[in-house]
Amino acid sequence: MKKILLLACAAAFSAAALAKPAAPAKLSINKNNIKVWTFQDSRNPVFMYRAETTLNVPIEQAVALILNVEHAADWVPYLGSVKLLSRDDKKGEFQLHMVLDFPFPLQDRDLIVQGTMRKDAQGIVSIQNKAVKKAAQPNSAYVRLSQYEGDWTFQKLGPQKVKVSTYGYANPEGSIPLPVVNMFVQQQPYQMLQKMKAELAKGNAQPALPEILK
Repeated sequence: MKKILLLACAAAFSAAALAKPAAPAKLSINKNNIKVWTFQDSRNPVFMYRAETTLNVPIEQAVALILNVEHAADWVPYLGSVKLLSRDDKKGEFQLHMVLDFPFPLQDRDLIVQGTMRKDAQGIVSIQNKAVKKAAQPNSAYVRLSQYEGDWTFQKLGPQKVKVSTYGYANPEGSIPLPVVNMFVQQQPYQMLQKMKAELAKGNAQPALPEILK
């Protein structure tokens, strides 16, 4: 269960589409078999996003990569480090501490993520993440993010094909121009799914999935 973080990192700049958008989603990127939609809720100035692609790998391999926390910083954009704080495979719950690398001169961000993972009767695997507001004492070296929600969904299309969807919303906090933030909302999920494809193409072995996802 090691990498639910991907969702989190992906959404540290971007964000989860759990609130109803005030306007229709806009297809912002459509290339290399990756689509990214952005939209906005009336309560949030930062764009939300939805992104999806299809991968020519077994669903288990794609999910295992997302759960491989120790390896996440090697390929997830803007992810400085991630630490697994707790994990209960029987309940499908986990908690992570993530540090996000922001470009100079911006201060790096961190957040505590509470996540759950499930597999439904149709075999669809979902991973849902949310920032924990009342968590460990913030480190003064980082700006603590408290508004973040995001999820991943994996749908098996065949023995060697899976549809991957991700949604997200996050408030990056601090003095960052809104246009800059919203630019990242469009680009970050696209970059992440590209890197995910490249990482899976290497064919590296991944940890076994927890029983709750088998």
